[in-house]
Formats: sequence, C-alpha cells, structure tokens
Amino acid sequence: MKRFMIVSKQRSGTNHFVSLLQSHPQIACYGEVFRDGYRVTDLIGDALSHYLPIEARTNDPDRFLDELEDFVAPEARALGFKVFPKQFLPVTQIARRPEMQIIRLVRPNLLATYSSSRIAAMTGQGAVRVGEEVRHVTLDFDAQDFERFMKAQGKKDDEVNKALEVIPEERVFRMFYSELGQEPVLEKLLAFLGVEPMPMTSNAVKRNPSHIVERFNDPSAVMRYLERHKLTSWAEE
Repeated sequence: MKRFMIVSKQRSGTNHFVSLLQSHPQIACYGEVFRDGYRVTDLIGDALSHYLPIEARTNDPDRFLDELEDFVAPEARALGFKVFPKQFLPVTQIARRPEMQIIRLVRPNLLATYSSSRIAAMTGQGAVRVGEEVRHVTLDFDAQDFERFMKAQGKKDDEVNKALEVIPEERVFRMFYSELGQEPVLEKLLAFLGVEPMPMTSNAVKRNPSHIVERFNDPSAVMRYLERHKLTSWAEE
C-alpha cells in the first residue's frame, strides 16, 4: 500500500483536503496523527490505545503506521495523514522512506491564513462541517501582529523546505490552496497516489469570505497597507 503525508501549515485548507481524500474509497486519509493530544483511539478504538502518548508514535513512527494500516478498508490502496511544521520535523525520517509520497500544500496568501487563524481563535471554531452554524466575526487589523505572523510563517516554511530538499522530486506533489477545487490538478494527484480517478466531495465548509479584506473591520485600512507593501494580490483569494 502506498503511503503519503500532506505537509502544510494551519489554515491552509487541509481539513477540506483531508475530507476530499477521505471520500475516495481507495484512500485512507487521517488528520494530524503525529500531533500531541491526537486521540488515535478515535480512529480505530482501543486497539491502538498504546499509541495515545505522543512519544509512542514519534519514537517508532513506522511501526505506528504499520499497525494503523492493519485497520484500513481492504479496498484502500493509499494510506495518508497530514503534518504541520511542528509535527513534521520530529518524523522527517519517515518522509525519507522511498515508499513515502509527499504532498506539499501551500497557501501563499498570508493575509488569508493570518485572518483565518485569528478568526478561529476568536470564535473557538476551526473546521466547519456541512450542517454546522458558522460563527461570523470581523477583526481589527494590527499591522505589527501581522508582520510578526509573516516572519514566523516564513521561518516555518524555511525549516520544512530545507528538510524536503533531500526528497527526490518525483516523490513530491506540489499544489497550491487555490488548486484544491481544480479537477485537472486533483486527477493528477490521484494518479500520483496510484488510485483510480473518480469524483470526490468534502464535508468541510469554507467559513470566511474570499474577499480577504472584508474579514476586517476597516477594509480600506487593510487595503492601504497592502498597497504600500505591494501585496494587493492578497486582497482576494
């Protein structure tokens, strides 16, 4: 069975992406299985309770994935999960395994990720599923806070990209957030994973406006900031 990891950052569409892949009968895709606090028993039940401590998963990630594979549906051809920078660096050894495929999902619009993360923190609502009520709020724009956020995100990207340099390019599928809804890209992705092409659906709901500046209480002030810094492409997504 092929294995893959989605390497990305928070607020980059990974919940939608995982939900899409989960809808494919030949793909078993999980969330942040290497996050401290992730309840692996929610996946399978008590059979994996010995992996509740994060150290049990990160100390021997190959064994953990082997045991997880024993529980996936028999028709599955690919087993995957997602990792964010803090989780990725401790398990980079499995990224180097020749059987591990890497999906590098990037969201270049940092104003979108910044506003999404702040709204999630304010509302206590991260992922939203079909049928759930979206809690709407708008933000005050704090330029200094945004610039600190951009600097931290850049550092995370540098660390992950450096770790990925040793991975042969043929084992890496690179895609942007904006391509998550593009059928030609998704067809190439399914071929990359070695599964049959078929329609996929997600039960995740986009919670914030695509016109990014509308996420703020003073859109004109945000727009002036973007114009000063030649970042007007971030006003929409």
